[in-house]
Amino acid sequence: MSTLQKTIYQGQNPTAHYSQQIMLQALNELLKTKPFKSISVSEICQRSGVSRQTFYTLFGSKENILLYQLEQANHTKPKHDDVDVLTLSETCQCYADFVIDNHTMLKELLDNDLLAILNAQFYQAMSVCKNSFINVTPQEQQYVAEFMAAGLCHLTKNYLNQHSEPNKTELANLAYKIMSGSVYRME
Repeated sequence: MSTLQKTIYQGQNPTAHYSQQIMLQALNELLKTKPFKSISVSEICQRSGVSRQTFYTLFGSKENILLYQLEQANHTKPKHDDVDVLTLSETCQCYADFVIDNHTMLKELLDNDLLAILNAQFYQAMSVCKNSFINVTPQEQQYVAEFMAAGLCHLTKNYLNQHSEPNKTELANLAYKIMSGSVYRME
């Protein structure tokens, strides 16, 4: 998996959650005026009125704010009774729902060369669904999750770069076609 360190506060303190939300809002406001790489932690703290110490306690890095935003979108968790076992079709539909519902935010990640954040989110989703994988050993499940996360990450990048009006059905069908292996010649 990527070298992205996930150190996001996960506790129950309402003040901490409020601080996370206002820092996220501050970052999104700053992103309207300049690229992610040009935004400093100090600017986020100043804009949100939160101390640097609080920032690092709650997020650890400015990249983690974007990862937090993706987690808040919560569309990577399928609307299915048993999230551990999904069909390929269900997985592709969940993927397309997530991408299309969050395409503006994802485009921002891509425009700022932050593919590692998206890859980390897809890897997390694939790891949750590892019991959906067949014909692999438990040791191979991590490789499958990493491979699928990377593939979905690059599919997202190329699809969003080529389509100004993304379509859920089209993207789900494309993901299914690629992930099912039906694009390859059979022996």
